[in-house]
Amino acid sequence: MNKKVFYLVTTAIGIGLIYLIFKKRIIQNLKLSKPMKNILFVGDSITAITYQGKPVTNVVKKELEPKGIKVDVLAIGGKRTSWMLSSLIEQLKNNNYDRVYIYGGINDMFSAVTIKEALNNIQQMVDLINSKGAEAIVIVGYDARVLMDENKLATTTNVPTKAGMIKLKNRYIEFQDSIPNGIKNATIIPKANISSSYTSDAVHMSGKGSKIFGDYLLKYIK
Repeated sequence: MNKKVFYLVTTAIGIGLIYLIFKKRIIQNLKLSKPMKNILFVGDSITAITYQGKPVTNVVKKELEPKGIKVDVLAIGGKRTSWMLSSLIEQLKNNNYDRVYIYGGINDMFSAVTIKEALNNIQQMVDLINSKGAEAIVIVGYDARVLMDENKLATTTNVPTKAGMIKLKNRYIEFQDSIPNGIKNATIIPKANISSSYTSDAVHMSGKGSKIFGDYLLKYIK
């Protein structure tokens, strides 16, 4: 094979790979441009409507429901992805949604649940959502490197040292970083840069922080 033919072949392969990458991205963007009437959020305290009266889903509901888009929330504080999976199975038996947004994992990472187990639970949720004809969207969340101020991380009975809490924070960061490549057949909403000034406990966002994060999510929802 002479040099000219070699360059033509390698160039063609390169163009083909670029096309496939952009095609995948375009398909993902087109998925989120479909009309929607009903959406569901699955999560924990960060999305639970009853948690301290300032979850991010309140921001989303306030914006979308006046426009005729129903926003359901399946979330309870302290719950892990295993609960989310079992609860979603029951929720989808009698309810149909255009999109389902999954935001979980922090309670898993601050427990004995492994990263692999949490990712597997999320993947099972994604597969279930897709099988029902809905669109699966996974929210990575706020950037834990930024929001989780180690000075604000409080120790617990199970984790009585600051060093132990920092170790779990780093495990959550690793989990977040693994989502984009670890979850398949879902649209991924990347991490949001929310300042640590918008949290008092390095985990939950204040009302203003939730508003900032809610507005960030709405850019991907509309």
